[in-house]
Amino acid sequence: MKKTLLFFSSISAVLMGLLPMHAQNLQTMPVQTGFNADVVANGIGSSALSTSADVDGVNYNFVARDFQLTSTSAALTYGLPTNGLITSAVASPAGLTYQLASYSANNALRLQNTNDSGTLVFTTPLAAVNLYMLATSGSGASTVNVTVNYVDTTTETFTNLALSDWYGGTNFAITALGRINRTNDVLETGGGNNPRLYQIPIAISAANQSKLIQSVTITKTGTGGIPNIMAFSVDAYTSCSGPTNITYVSSNDGGTLSWTAPASAPSSGYDYYYSTSATPPNDTTIPSGSVAAGVTSVTLTGLPLGTTYYFWVRSNCGSTQGFWQMKVFTTGQIVVTYTNGDINTEYSTGPTLTSTTACPGTLTVNVPAGYYIASTDVAYTMTTASNGWMSEQRSLLVCTTNNTTEAAITSGVGGTTGTYTYNRTGLGLANNLTGAVNFELRAWRTYGGSACNADYNRVDNNSWKVTVTLTQNMGINEAASTKVNIYPVPFTSVLHLTNATEIQSVTFADTTGKIIRTVDKPQDSIHLTDLQSGLYLVTLQMIDGSVQYTKVIKE
Repeated sequence: MKKTLLFFSSISAVLMGLLPMHAQNLQTMPVQTGFNADVVANGIGSSALSTSADVDGVNYNFVARDFQLTSTSAALTYGLPTNGLITSAVASPAGLTYQLASYSANNALRLQNTNDSGTLVFTTPLAAVNLYMLATSGSGASTVNVTVNYVDTTTETFTNLALSDWYGGTNFAITALGRINRTNDVLETGGGNNPRLYQIPIAISAANQSKLIQSVTITKTGTGGIPNIMAFSVDAYTSCSGPTNITYVSSNDGGTLSWTAPASAPSSGYDYYYSTSATPPNDTTIPSGSVAAGVTSVTLTGLPLGTTYYFWVRSNCGSTQGFWQMKVFTTGQIVVTYTNGDINTEYSTGPTLTSTTACPGTLTVNVPAGYYIASTDVAYTMTTASNGWMSEQRSLLVCTTNNTTEAAITSGVGGTTGTYTYNRTGLGLANNLTGAVNFELRAWRTYGGSACNADYNRVDNNSWKVTVTLTQNMGINEAASTKVNIYPVPFTSVLHLTNATEIQSVTFADTTGKIIRTVDKPQDSIHLTDLQSGLYLVTLQMIDGSVQYTKVIKE
């Protein structure tokens, strides 16, 4: 028996050596025509004005991060990215992105009834090894058939592909999007983990991988929820394999982009292109520059601080060029990773924003003099053990320098064991701080034993990362909220607050970020006669969990 297995293993190895090896060439597939509904509320004004249909049949829509009911409404801390560019959270293939259609036009193929169908025609036909569909289902799970239509008029059909309900499903490309009721404009955060868009892989048969995909026809099968198809991407078929694993090391005026060469390195090096626009380059785009064969990095300088750029690189194989591969980066970012081992969870039946743990993880971000934090991103994974579940995970990021927390506790999802990935961006809890800024990750579990341990759930070592984006201007986010006004400015001894009943606490810090005074549940007036003259950064923690920032001057 062992000889037989060895024989077939050897034959398999020989056959694999004869087959061409495929390196991933991940590309978005913009849709030219076929979307029939605008399901994303965006811009300023009622959500009914910027949408044409709901997602789920009961009046709920996605929101973009730039949505504001009025021009003075607070900026959202959740929602679909304003530029419509989504980097999938699915581990494989790593680095897959989707480009959503404009939020000011139809941006979804919505199939409400059984046998409803529609055809999405792609702007640029591509040959593909794998096709990836970004979709979700409102008001329950649903199934669809997908027919891939090739330029040569042949087709390939994939039947009964499952779409999870937009709340709580697995294999999501993006989560924690929030939603809005288009009948009354009530916003919901989705508990910090919902709604979701899912990644559905479609493996093209070997016989069709060299054919250009012209369009896809999607049909709802059976009963169930409402399918919403939002975007497509591909692992493109090409003879000029592209680079992978593009990374970025930040500097205040640029940074260094590096990548991994394909197994068959290009004979003429690599072309690169970068822009503040998310519009991808094409075959006629003049590259920003190039590097020679064997060189796998480029350093960019002279870029403004705190600016988001889109960087593309492609292989140059001499007579042909590969596909552009993309990386988004922001100048003036600092990334710190926790490396001191797994972080234990503490047992709690229901932690709150004021709950602490005896076993938090701690990180310090050192912001250079003359720079301030404009926003904070956090990422980490939590893994179960024994019979712990992912849905029992709870966590909270805290800036202990100014004693400010996130607006909500984050919960895991899934009644099974496994590893759950957390990513939150654009947090304002450390805004305007400089110098040594300290963060704490507090983690709990709602099942299993007592006190702190990793027996049921833990935060994985090397997974917790805090990324801060810098600015040279304090108060960058002050205009985002006018919920509470503080006056007079400057003041001599007493500060007055509007809407004081909505404030949980007020914290005063000096320009180094050191906390000077915290006032819990303040009245309409705060007496600060004993404070020294100077500039103070003020953080208002609201009862509803939101945070407002401003600054005052004491004469």
